[in-house]
Amino acid sequence: MRKLGKVIWYGLVTAWDGFWIVWLAEVFWFLLCLPVITAPLAFTGLYYTMHQLANGESVDWRTFFEGIKLYLWPGIRWTVINALVILILYFYFFYLGQTGANASSSDQATLQALSGVPLGLIVLWAAINGLTFPLMLRQEKPNYRTALRNSLVFYLKWPGYTLAFLLINGIVIALSVWLLVPFMVLTVSFTALMACVLVKNKVEEK
Repeated sequence: MRKLGKVIWYGLVTAWDGFWIVWLAEVFWFLLCLPVITAPLAFTGLYYTMHQLANGESVDWRTFFEGIKLYLWPGIRWTVINALVILILYFYFFYLGQTGANASSSDQATLQALSGVPLGLIVLWAAINGLTFPLMLRQEKPNYRTALRNSLVFYLKWPGYTLAFLLINGIVIALSVWLLVPFMVLTVSFTALMACVLVKNKVEEK
């Protein structure tokens, strides 16, 4: 428990000390996500910057674009795979909703229950993939499949750490929705930073 507290504290202190770069990375991420097609570049630069910050490396505004150059194709694969999975699950959810609206009353309850399955899978998929990019950045040759497997192992081997990670991220996301502006300026970059801090701690602990 004490180790977990130290990891969380390290993440919070790192975010505080590097607030300007956490905020700036969020701005770059947001701007690159606007055209949609450049979203892979946005996530690549963001995760690389947070990875460098979590590992105590020197970072500035150029770090974001350095990460894009170094990890362009791994970033594209990561973003495209995640987008496809989420879109498929969302389509399934939408399809069940439309079917349920036209179904008889006896079938509506069943279809409503089934519609919760894709939503649950989206949440589960997002939670697991919160660690895949940081894990890829630890590989000599970034491989998404290996990172996904390692993320699953991570959750099973250190459930306390990963649950704490999910709880903190959930609180930050909830606050960003509630307060809107204050937390939206660093929500995505902060959650990425905490993922990188968590991975750093457990990898170096071995």
